[in-house]
Amino acid sequence: MNPTKSLLDPARQCRAGGICRRVAGQAFALILVSLASAVAQTDPASVLDLSLDELSTVKVDTVFAASKFTQKVTDAPSSVSIVNRDEIQRFGYRTLGEIINSVRSFDVTYDRNYNYTGVRGFNGLGDYGERVLLLIDGHRTNEIIFNTSAVGTDALIDVDLIERVEFIRGPGSALYGSNAFFAVINVVTRTGALIDGAEVSGSYGAYDTYSGRFTFGRKFKNGIELMLSGTDYSSAGPETLFFPEFNTPQTNNGIARNHDDDRFWKLYGAISWGDFTLAGAFNDRTKDVPTAAFGGAFDRQFRVRDNRGFVELRYDHQTVDGWQLNGRVYYDTYDYNGAEDFAVGDPPFVVNNDFARARWWGTEASVGKMFFDRIHVTLGSEVRVGSLLEIGNYDVSPYFLYQRTNSDELVTGLYAQTDTDLTKMLRLSAGVRWDYYSTFGNTVNPRFGLIFNPWENTSLKLLFGTAFRAPNFYEERLDSPAYELPTVGLEPEHIRTYEVVAEQYFLTNWRASASLFYNDVSGLIDSTVDPTNGLLTFRNLNGIDVRGAELEVEGKWGNGLLLRASYVRQDSETSDTHSHLPNSPDNMFKAHVSVPLWPDKVFGSVELLYISDRLTLRNGHTGDATIVNATLFSRKLLPRLEASVSVYNLFDERYSFLGSTEHLEDQLEQDGRGFRLKLTYKF
Repeated sequence: MNPTKSLLDPARQCRAGGICRRVAGQAFALILVSLASAVAQTDPASVLDLSLDELSTVKVDTVFAASKFTQKVTDAPSSVSIVNRDEIQRFGYRTLGEIINSVRSFDVTYDRNYNYTGVRGFNGLGDYGERVLLLIDGHRTNEIIFNTSAVGTDALIDVDLIERVEFIRGPGSALYGSNAFFAVINVVTRTGALIDGAEVSGSYGAYDTYSGRFTFGRKFKNGIELMLSGTDYSSAGPETLFFPEFNTPQTNNGIARNHDDDRFWKLYGAISWGDFTLAGAFNDRTKDVPTAAFGGAFDRQFRVRDNRGFVELRYDHQTVDGWQLNGRVYYDTYDYNGAEDFAVGDPPFVVNNDFARARWWGTEASVGKMFFDRIHVTLGSEVRVGSLLEIGNYDVSPYFLYQRTNSDELVTGLYAQTDTDLTKMLRLSAGVRWDYYSTFGNTVNPRFGLIFNPWENTSLKLLFGTAFRAPNFYEERLDSPAYELPTVGLEPEHIRTYEVVAEQYFLTNWRASASLFYNDVSGLIDSTVDPTNGLLTFRNLNGIDVRGAELEVEGKWGNGLLLRASYVRQDSETSDTHSHLPNSPDNMFKAHVSVPLWPDKVFGSVELLYISDRLTLRNGHTGDATIVNATLFSRKLLPRLEASVSVYNLFDERYSFLGSTEHLEDQLEQDGRGFRLKLTYKF
């Protein structure tokens, strides 16, 4: 994995955007046609005839992960978005990363190995999304070697098992500790009762991509609820990929042939009885990487394998006098192995193995209660023990060991939060968490939110919070004498966030939100080169400042019509030199239209994703990109059968993501037009 990453390298250069502008025009035209079709199906009289009572009766989503108890999103001390199962099906999302990329202020990049989640103007190159905390039903999934938030084909959960995804923007360390730096994402899974039978699903897509899934779920008369699921997936990837940086006869003229395979299998299960739930997940993913990263031989073997799993026992109980008791005990595993050919001369190639292993267990307990019908109190504690943390690197033949390091880790935390109705219109949310790490010591992080509701469906929020990201095990234990210096005295990264949020629900169907935010990040951990010997090491470097504004408007109708558009403007720069950050787009626009072509049976959906030019590490610019995806989804058209056909990158836009410091490539071109056919049958 060897994430020798760089976040702060300043560079700039322009690239022509004529193709982007042409495609953007076509895409916007398609959106307008879809909007016209949608509006044509809506009876204007139905809006004009609404009574005042109906105008004030607006359904407001609820969220759990924002405060660790269920509340309206308008009452949560955060800016919150929700994506539910219906939208996942209608828009044909294949991975958790595609779901995340559809949400305002989030962007996901791909380097043909892993997907990286960025939020509000920051998407660290090669950082494995470690500044976003990813939960599955409240279980922390960021592993403890690299802190990866896995959202691509390496994700723990099949998207068909997702009931909803909660997006909580802003610092969350006051409740969750490390990694809840820019945002918290909580994936809520489907239950056995919701499945109520068996499902068989299969799909075929571009690049000889196949997947199959079997799921069984049911709640039995004796109160036991069971859900079991397994998924198998394989994709050959593009047969050839061209990388101009390797365009020489010695490196096959820059053409990597049959080096983009992707395969995985996943298992998930949960059994509940009364207040107890035993749940577990496992994912085994193997990926061929065509980029010759880390100085490997081009058009030769570079294969990585990730295994990630967990099992946990949860307890959720509410007493007759209103106490909410929650607890969990868990055991997690993570294994990584990367095998890459390196050209050395004699022998011509040497296979180098990079590996990591981790085993950890933990427990968390919390209590919550409403007092005097106006004060909700949450208290909790958490302990996490890393019993095995190991990284290493060696040449296979002739054998040479570069590094083998192992250790353990102890993390404890205590947190408290109160949500108090000061008046009928004013609420104060205040929380704080203390964390202790055996590696660096203590840190304390507060969060405050003042929420004003002048009218029932209007919410104004003033928010402040701090968060931290602890140095991960790889950063702390880096010590490979051949090419790296030992890491010394790393401290956690810190962020202070100030935010103003306005949310309005109106006309029974519509919701609008706007926010202004400022992120002040200090002590950012980054790889740097020692000037005396040219070796790499990790240090706490300079901070960054991010300022931005977000606007979103959404309409949902009972017949299934959905309209949504969002715009984000953000400015990210280093604190000392005020240089623009690489991989940080200034503008993002997203639009989603889903139209019921046959009421409750057939839906046509179009997604438009626009991202502006991004700075690269080597004086380059990616140029703007406009991606349009379209899906035709049917349910109930035939008994027990769901079917969909999706076209991704409909206009075959040519666009690139950035290469990191481990890549010779400045930019990595992404796939063109693709498709997927999918069938699901329910027994």
